[in-house]
Formats: sequence, structure tokens, C-alpha cells
Amino acid sequence: MPGVASSVHRHRNREEDFAMPRHPRPRHVRALALCAAAVAGLAGCSSDPEVPGALAMDPAEHERWEIALVEMRIEKNEAFAQPATTPLAADRQEGFEGLNYYFPEPALRFHVPLVRAATADTVQLAKDRGETVPYAVTGTVTFRHDGRDHTLTVYAGGEGLWLPFYDESNRTETYPGGRYLDLVAAPDGTVDLDFNYAYNPYCDYDAERWNCTVPPRQNTLPFAVDAGEKRFTLDH
Repeated sequence: MPGVASSVHRHRNREEDFAMPRHPRPRHVRALALCAAAVAGLAGCSSDPEVPGALAMDPAEHERWEIALVEMRIEKNEAFAQPATTPLAADRQEGFEGLNYYFPEPALRFHVPLVRAATADTVQLAKDRGETVPYAVTGTVTFRHDGRDHTLTVYAGGEGLWLPFYDESNRTETYPGGRYLDLVAAPDGTVDLDFNYAYNPYCDYDAERWNCTVPPRQNTLPFAVDAGEKRFTLDH
């Protein structure tokens, strides 16, 4: 996977290809992935499989996860501090000390199956300045949070998968135009859906320079995702 600095340089106004740590998939998630890919009615697949909740991590895995997250944030801050790779507006580069983040929140990390779309549909997603751009629908991911199931649409993006979304935190602490997640599908058909890696469109840093893709309304979560990156101007 490419490093943070190189991915910032290749930014396409809607995503940054940050590497995420890979972890073993739990047995129930592997089973869900197989069921999602199987034809309905085949033996071995439950007709109502349990939707995965937050990933349970032992102390050692939790430590590795938190270290990887902090290291990613440090690398991103370093890339943003460099004039050649920063997406920041000129008046925001001077005195830049780092982006705003929530503390790591393990309750907002999930291992879930990617349910592939039955047909290779292409949809038009709006950009901030009115025009639309085509995106190929890859499939959906479903997770359970606070006793409710939530499904989000995933799109093809760059070298992996891309998930734009809104949530209730957009009203207060995060960018009003939504946030993005980059995902990688594992060979077993699952993805590490970790909202701690949620990041802002470049329009949050320089609305005059960038023209960002807006998340589709169906990718709106009815709760505050208090994880990942906060709005740039929140504490600046």
C-alpha cells in the first residue's frame, strides 16, 4: 500500500489512499462472507445470519491497532505540513500544528462481509459545485451498533474501495459535507470497517481549490460517529 505522503500527492478530490492494518477475521465474519457469496438455499448458510457488532480485540491486538492508528495520524500531519503535498489553503499552512481527531474508539471498528452488487451499476454522485461524476457500485456493508443494523453502499475507488457517509456528528464536530473511508477487501470477502480512519474531503481544508464528491443520502447514519477526523476549523 502506498504511504501517506504519496497518496496525498495523488488526491482526486474525494479520497486519500491510506494504508490500514490487516487483522485476522473472526470465524463468524468469515462465515457471513461465505453466506453472502453463496446462492440462497445452499446448505451451510443461515437464512438470518447475525450482523457483526464491534470487533472484540484482546489487549495485544488492541495495542497494535491503536499504535497503527496513531502512526497513520502522525504521517498524515507530516504530509500536510509539507508545501509540496499539503491540501491546505495558503493561509492555513502557516502555523499548522496538526489535524483534529477523536480519541481512538474501538467500539466503532467492525469486521464485516462485503456483499457484492449483483450487477455492475454505475451511479452519478454530486460534487460540491453542482456537477456529477460516475461511480461504480461495488456492494454494501452492514454492521450493528447500539442494537440497530446499518447498511452503507461501497463504491470502487482508486486502488481499493471507497465509502462516503454522513452521520450526526456533521452537525457539530465533523465536516458538514460528510466524511470518507477507504476500504480493502480481504481474500475471504470481508473488510475492516474502522470509522477511526474516517477522514475529511479536501474541501474542508480549501473550499476554493477543491471540488469534492458529496456522499449519497442513503449513506447517512442516524447516530454520531465520534471517531476519526474532526472538522479542521474546530479547534484552530
